[in-house]
Amino acid sequence: MGVSEGAEDPSHSAAPGTMSTVHPPRVRLEAFAAGGRAMQAARDLYVSETHHHGRPAGPLAVVEPVLPTDEAAAEVFVGRSAETRDVLAVLDPTHGATGMVVASSVAGLAGIGKTALARSCAAEAVARGWYAGGAVFVDLDGYAPDPTDQVMPEHVFAPMLHALGHQGPLDASVAGQAAQYHRLLAERAAERRPVLLVLDNASSSAQIADLMPRSRVHRTLITSRHTLATRGSRTLELGTLTPVGARALVEEQLVFLSPDDSRTRLDVQGTERLCHLCGHLPLALHIATALLARDPDLTPGALADELARAQHRLDVLDDGERAVRAAFELSYRRLAPDQALLFRLMPLNPGPHIATDAAARLIDRAEDEAARLIRELARAHVVERAGTGVWRQHDLMRAYAIELLGRERDAQGEASNRLIEHYIAMAAAALSTLNTGTATASPAFRTAEEALAWCDREQSNLQAAISMAATFGDGDGALRIQEALIAVYAHRHQTAEWEAAARSAVLFAREAKDYPGRSRALHELMLALESAGRREEALAAAEDLLRFQYMIIMAALQAKRIGECRQLLEHARAAVAESERLLGEDKRQFVHMRREDIARVANARGLDESFQEPGPRPARGLDEILQEYGAPLRADASTAPPGSPQAEAAAWARKALTRLPPARPQASDFDPVAADARKAAQRALALIPEDLAPEEAENWREVCELLARYAAKRLAGGATARSAGRFAEVPWTGRGLPQVATAYDIAVRAYERIGEPAAQARLLTDFARECFQSGDYTRAIRYQGQVADVAMAIGDEAGHGEALSAIAHAHLLLKNHEKAVRFAERALTLLTYANRPGAASRALTTVANARHGQNRHAEALSAALNAEALARSANDLPGHVAALLVLGLAQRATGSAEDASRSWRAALLTSRRVGDPYLTRETAAFLTSVGHPLT
Repeated sequence: MGVSEGAEDPSHSAAPGTMSTVHPPRVRLEAFAAGGRAMQAARDLYVSETHHHGRPAGPLAVVEPVLPTDEAAAEVFVGRSAETRDVLAVLDPTHGATGMVVASSVAGLAGIGKTALARSCAAEAVARGWYAGGAVFVDLDGYAPDPTDQVMPEHVFAPMLHALGHQGPLDASVAGQAAQYHRLLAERAAERRPVLLVLDNASSSAQIADLMPRSRVHRTLITSRHTLATRGSRTLELGTLTPVGARALVEEQLVFLSPDDSRTRLDVQGTERLCHLCGHLPLALHIATALLARDPDLTPGALADELARAQHRLDVLDDGERAVRAAFELSYRRLAPDQALLFRLMPLNPGPHIATDAAARLIDRAEDEAARLIRELARAHVVERAGTGVWRQHDLMRAYAIELLGRERDAQGEASNRLIEHYIAMAAAALSTLNTGTATASPAFRTAEEALAWCDREQSNLQAAISMAATFGDGDGALRIQEALIAVYAHRHQTAEWEAAARSAVLFAREAKDYPGRSRALHELMLALESAGRREEALAAAEDLLRFQYMIIMAALQAKRIGECRQLLEHARAAVAESERLLGEDKRQFVHMRREDIARVANARGLDESFQEPGPRPARGLDEILQEYGAPLRADASTAPPGSPQAEAAAWARKALTRLPPARPQASDFDPVAADARKAAQRALALIPEDLAPEEAENWREVCELLARYAAKRLAGGATARSAGRFAEVPWTGRGLPQVATAYDIAVRAYERIGEPAAQARLLTDFARECFQSGDYTRAIRYQGQVADVAMAIGDEAGHGEALSAIAHAHLLLKNHEKAVRFAERALTLLTYANRPGAASRALTTVANARHGQNRHAEALSAALNAEALARSANDLPGHVAALLVLGLAQRATGSAEDASRSWRAALLTSRRVGDPYLTRETAAFLTSVGHPLT
């Protein structure tokens, strides 16, 4: 993994621990993978409008520039001359002497031509040079089947600002973006540079009110299927075309598609009847005309006859809907098989438009062949051009294609996989180009500008593809696409979008169990917050990044290939340096501890000295990383310099260890010898400074190890008491454990002072287990809670999850069933993310057991089935036995006695296979208690 610096002048960098007043330097934590992407199972979806519009974080506003008439996609627009004059009269900046905002609101049915009128008038206004401040178009999706997909002002401010050329970072809050938006409009008004806003497809005033300009210099054009009560607007109610206008549209469109075609003039009556059957609706008329153009032998009258027959089958619809639907059916029937397939599959594209290269991947054809097919669909007017090499379907046409897709039972999964893989590959190429500034080996983009332009054009598709990948459990794919968008936002210092995308990437990486990906996302979140000037949040993010490196380092320790281990450690080293850049002296000890962790793993894996932490002492090896506190010490005498504080503390700790009497079955209320040992241990602890610098901590390790051995010797009384029977066990639990707790508290505090959280967790875990074995479940819960806190602080998800699972088990034994479920479910989430299926199965077994105790047997059965499957997949035989025993209880409680018997029989056989006498004995005792035979 390399670390590449951005182009910023190093002299502008902030001092460590301070927030930079300029954009932070771009340090990149490199991506790497051990192999190729694992293909997801076929995405067999049954596309619905709701799925089509699904997005990861709310509706996505796509803001497009309005092109002048000579640059816009060519199309026939006739029959609306009076309406066009009315709209242009309002859009003329010289129109209107009042101080009110002037808007033109176009209302009408679906397919009546509202958007076409708005686009045509806006393009003409731009062509006349009326809007020097900019002209933009945004679809508010006001009639989406799911109201939560409607685009509201808070979704529009940021993309609108970018489209209008806002310079500098965006405010992170919606209120701040709104202020920036209206400030930009006010500045343009003061400069006499009018802005035109085309707000298409609004269903309520709430979607447009906060977007309306406050200066009469600007203009807003709104389309809606309803008449909106917009103050200061001029409302234009758009009806169907007149018979003359409808016929003119058909005639001119036919000449446009097929020059010198005279069929409409030769069959005037048939043409008029065709227009009538299309309900004089522009969408239906365009489709009907495209049918004529595709079949030179078809007369308008003959087509009208076909349309009349099709409408008889659709008489449940109202007139307008029936006319459009009949036109759809006739048009679809005339498509060639490969054209029809592309038409049906197009709704699988998750975004609002599709480029030709993406369409090629959708149907698995060469790009030139896909281009030919999609041009034919455009000639048939079942798709429309949305720009150079970009296409879209009218929302009514898309709904019809979705219906056909379900009816024809096409192989949607393979097509969806190909399309998502296309977006992933293109996003990866864009990311590489943006990061390096050069093309990749197989260049999709020659320059960073080309990559940015592609990301801008495809942003809505990429956002929707992220949602689609996440929906199908492809967290890796979602992460890869999201990282490209993060690079775009970072490149432009769009801090609000940068932050939101980074937070999403953290979740996707967590789902994919991609530790380096999650680390990169945490790093990007830190940079976004730093760039936005949010100091406290950026520092917290830097600490999260530093904490998470524990998972990276542990992954390096377990890596099978030495090259992968090196990459992970290089990644961790770069991440630690980035964290330190912000945290500075505030977390010096934490940073130092992480660097030592890296050095230990590097030393254990035999890597070169470049990973070693600078300083006078050598790095400790793997045996010391995992060293048990009771391991043999380096020598009988202290290794500290004579007369030093360390030597004095070691002497007191050694006295505590040697003076402690051997463990006895019964502990008295007061043992003067044990009390003397405890005082010696407390003296040793008092000599360890509480504010040790990281480089001084190693000198106190011997003292900590002695105190840990003192605590372990104190703990040995538990096993002795249990071996002596119940008579000795009761006083041990009542009087001995509190004394042992004091010893462990001393040892834990010692390791805390030298900054060794892993050793703290080890000590706390062992004492909590003794409390559990001694039946003091309340004390076990308290100490496992401390283990959970330490594990969370160092980023050890597995340790955190196992501690919570132990707490859940203790609550179960105390019959606190609801608490048991709550802690077990939290543990399950962490253990699943940490890829610990065996431990996760035990947490689920606790859930099943608790639900059984609450007589919620269906939930118990579900949890037990999942626990059994997880334990079996992890080859965790003891865990499998426990899951099978609880599964049998749940099966019997739900009326499946035979299944219960099979589960218990399997548990008995598995316990015998393990060869653990305790497990076999406990299993047999359980089965005897439920009346199951042991033969």
